[in-house]
Amino acid sequence: MFSLFKKKPDEQPEPLQEFSTNFDPEMVRPFLERIQPFIESGFGAPQIEQVCQFVAGTPHDVERSLEFAIRHAGKSAKLQIRVFMDDIDAPDIYFFSPPALSQKIQAEYIKFADERGM
Repeated sequence: MFSLFKKKPDEQPEPLQEFSTNFDPEMVRPFLERIQPFIESGFGAPQIEQVCQFVAGTPHDVERSLEFAIRHAGKSAKLQIRVFMDDIDAPDIYFFSPPALSQKIQAEYIKFADERGM
């Protein structure tokens, strides 16, 4: 199996924690751009574009997911983004990531929502 990041022999993958919310489709990119700085590598502009296209291309009543090999807090990790298009006007988006990153994503969403009166 090929990996972008070499693991130290004693480095175990962290369990993933979920944060989910629904978005108006035009809010997906701005939010992803706000969480991108929390990730050292593996989730930049090309991956944000990929997620936006993925959301736009997900049919109604379908759930799909993407997974990215990232680096967060100096460690190799996974970021999984799951999209469920239960409402064509507001997809549900689930972020599965290491707990520390999940907490940052959730805190950023609270700020993001407050700034927009959501």
